[in-house]
Amino acid sequence: MGSQDPIRETLMRYLDGELTPDERLQVEEELERSTELQRELAIYRSLHEDFSQMSFRAPPGSRSPSVWVTVNRRLTRPVGWILMATGIMAWVAHVVYVYVTSPAPSWEKVATSAIVIGVLLLFATVIHDRIRELRTDPYRDVER
Repeated sequence: MGSQDPIRETLMRYLDGELTPDERLQVEEELERSTELQRELAIYRSLHEDFSQMSFRAPPGSRSPSVWVTVNRRLTRPVGWILMATGIMAWVAHVVYVYVTSPAPSWEKVATSAIVIGVLLLFATVIHDRIRELRTDPYRDVER
């Protein structure tokens, strides 16, 4: 590492209040002389505040999510949904291809199509109603 590492470590110790009074005075004198050190200190102070507010577990009874919940929500779930949707689309495309190319009579295809479309419509209306209900549910924030 470079010659800046001891200075960076000292600045972090300065922020944490771990310096002796003599070391603290020396750091403050260096800060008055160097705008670069002032900039570094401002960056470290910002990082220090951000990391001190971060938790890897939500405190008991807290409504704020932990870091891992946020990572799961922003990364894992979207990737899972994308993979699932891609797999379902490939499967449906294959089923439609087999259905269209099958030698079954037309009336059987029409009857089967009517059943599948009916089930999908019912499923879609149930999902739509549930989403509307969730938005106005007065008990949605109640925890067990």
